[in-house]
Amino acid sequence: MPLLKRITGLFGDEGESADESAIEREAVGPSHVCQSCGKEYFENPTMNIRTCGNCGGVKVERV
Repeated sequence: MPLLKRITGLFGDEGESADESAIEREAVGPSHVCQSCGKEYFENPTMNIRTCGNCGGVKVERV
């Protein structure tokens, strides 16, 4: 059974759920926001995002 536990751990069935991690990200706030469409990114604040994955815009700025 240890193999089954490791596999289910990879898919998020063990530990914190996807809902909990989403709540934690929103509590911290976005690191970048696209000025064209408003998409919020929860990445490393020192990271440079060149284009928006949602609209393709180039106005993604740090918050």
